[in-house]
Amino acid sequence: METIIEKLREILEPDQIIENADMAQHTSFKAGGCADVLVCPSDAEQLQQVLAVLSDVPHMVLGNGSNVLVRDGGYRGVIVKIGEHFNYIRREGNKLICGAGALMSAVAKKAASEGLSGFEFASGIPGSIGGAVFMNAGAYGGETKDILEEAHVIAADGSGQSVMTAEDLQMGYRHTVLHETGDVVTEVILKLEEGDEAEIRERMSELTKQRNAKQPVQYPSAGSFFKRPEGYFAGKLVQDAGCKGLSVGGAEVSPLHSGFIINKGGATATDITQLKELVQARVFDKFGVMLEPEVRIIGEEPDGAADAVSGEPVGTVDDYVMTYDLHTHTTYSHGTGSVEDNVKVAVEKGLEFIAISDHGPGHLFYGIKRNEIPNFKKDVEQMAEKYPQISVRASVEANILHAEPGTDHANGLDVKPEEFKDFDFIIAGFHFGCTHCSSIKNWLWSHGIKAGEENLRKSNTKMITDALRLNDIAILTHPGDKGPFDILEIAKVCAETNTLIEINGRHNHLTVDEIKEAMQVEGLNFIISSDAHSPDAVGSYKASLQRALDAGLDISRIVNIRRDY
Repeated sequence: METIIEKLREILEPDQIIENADMAQHTSFKAGGCADVLVCPSDAEQLQQVLAVLSDVPHMVLGNGSNVLVRDGGYRGVIVKIGEHFNYIRREGNKLICGAGALMSAVAKKAASEGLSGFEFASGIPGSIGGAVFMNAGAYGGETKDILEEAHVIAADGSGQSVMTAEDLQMGYRHTVLHETGDVVTEVILKLEEGDEAEIRERMSELTKQRNAKQPVQYPSAGSFFKRPEGYFAGKLVQDAGCKGLSVGGAEVSPLHSGFIINKGGATATDITQLKELVQARVFDKFGVMLEPEVRIIGEEPDGAADAVSGEPVGTVDDYVMTYDLHTHTTYSHGTGSVEDNVKVAVEKGLEFIAISDHGPGHLFYGIKRNEIPNFKKDVEQMAEKYPQISVRASVEANILHAEPGTDHANGLDVKPEEFKDFDFIIAGFHFGCTHCSSIKNWLWSHGIKAGEENLRKSNTKMITDALRLNDIAILTHPGDKGPFDILEIAKVCAETNTLIEINGRHNHLTVDEIKEAMQVEGLNFIISSDAHSPDAVGSYKASLQRALDAGLDISRIVNIRRDY
C-alpha cells in the first residue's frame, strides 16, 4: 500500500489523502470500520489519474456515503470520495448541470429556485446525484432515469471518458450497468420542465412532510435497507414477519417504518449486518422471499468475526445446521425415492423446508415428463398436508439452453414461461443430455479435449447469464460443473437478478476457488443444496459448508445455514 500511496502523492495534495480513514465519519449510518486510505480528487482530470493508479488495487468510489456500510474490520483498499469539489450546480436552459457530488437536497433547492419542475420526487432522497444515477434512485413514483439526459463517466481503470444516456446505462430498479463496469459518474445533466416556483416548493414541502411522518429521519440510517421484491413491499414483509422494533445492539428495525434499519446510538456495522441477516431469515422462513439489501456492504469482518445469529466465533461445520434443502430429486426424474421418502428424511433431520425439484422436461434421458407434472404437483400438495411440521414446495431444476429467439427455448430454459405457474419457484442449471446447449463440446472438454476452450467459456457464460436475465430463477445450480465458465461474470449477474448461487453437495461446485471468485461480488448470496438423488442424501450439507469455510466465505451470506444452538 505504501507504493500506491506514494503514487497518489504525485497526483494529490497532502490534505487530499487520509490514511486509516474512519468511515463512520463518511457514511450516513455513522457506523463501521476504517479504510486503509481515503482520497478526495479535486476534478475529473485528477479523478481519472487516480483511477489509473488504482486499476489493479482494491478500491471503491464513494459519493455522500448514504447507501454504504463498511464492516467493522475495515476496508483493505482505497476509498475514492466524490465530495465537495464535485458539488457544483448550474442552469442551462431547462437543464441542470450537476457535479456528481452535489447533494440531492441541494439539486432540489436549485431546481425550485429556478422554477424547474420534475425533480420534486427526489427532493427528500439522501445522498448525491452521482449516487442517484449509479443506483437509479427513486421515490414517490419517480426514478432518476426519468429526468436524466446524460451522464459524464470515467472508465473504471482511468483509460478514458464517455457520455452515457439513461438507455446506455441500462437503468433498472435500483440498478445500472455501472454496477458491473465500475465506471464512475463525474457530471450529470438533468432535463426538467418550466414550472411555477411556488407550486414546486409546495409539492416538495408536501413530500417532505410525508417523508418525515413515515420515515425515521431523526436517526442515522441508509434509507430503505432492502430492495423491493417483485410483487411485494419489503417493509410490509418485514413487519408481517414480526420484525418491527427488532434490535441487535444499537441497530433496530424502525418502529416507524419497517423498511428502515436505524442506528439508535452506538450501533456497530456488525450490529447492523446481524440484524439484516435475522430479518432476512425470518422473512424467508415465513414467506419464501429472500430480501436483497439495497445498501452496499463492503469491507472485512473484524478479527474473531462472530456468527450473525449467535454472536459466537465462526467455528467448524459441526457448529452449524442446514435449515432447508431446495434441491432434491425423486423418481419423477432420476432419483431413487418418492416425494414422501424425501420429505420423511427432511423431517427426521429437522429441516424447516424442502423442495422437490426434479429435472426439467427437456432432458433427453431423465427429465420429468410434462404429462406427469399434474401428478407431481398433487404428490407434493399431499405431502405438505400430511407433514404440516415442514414446508413442502414443488420446484423444477430447469435445464439451461442457448436462448434462441423464435424457438420453444427462446427464454434459455427447457421450461416455458407459461409453465412457471405449475411450480412454486424455478431453479436452473447446465446439464449434459439436452439439445441446444453445446452438450457434446462440453462433454469433450470435461473429458480432456480442451480445443476452443476460451470460445466455449464465453458461449457457456453467455448461455447462463442470458437465462438468468430472461427468467425469474431462484437458484443457479452447481455453476462451474460440466464445462468452462466465467464464475465471476456469472456471480455478478446472479447478484443483479437476485438469484442465489449454489454450493452443491453432489457435484462439488462451487469449488473453493470458485467460491473465492464469487464472494468478491457485493450483494451476492449463497445457498447450500444436497442435490439429493436418494432420500438418505436429503439435508446433506457439511462437505459444501467446509468448502465455504475453506474459502473464507462469510457464513451469514449462506441463506440456509445457521448456528446449531
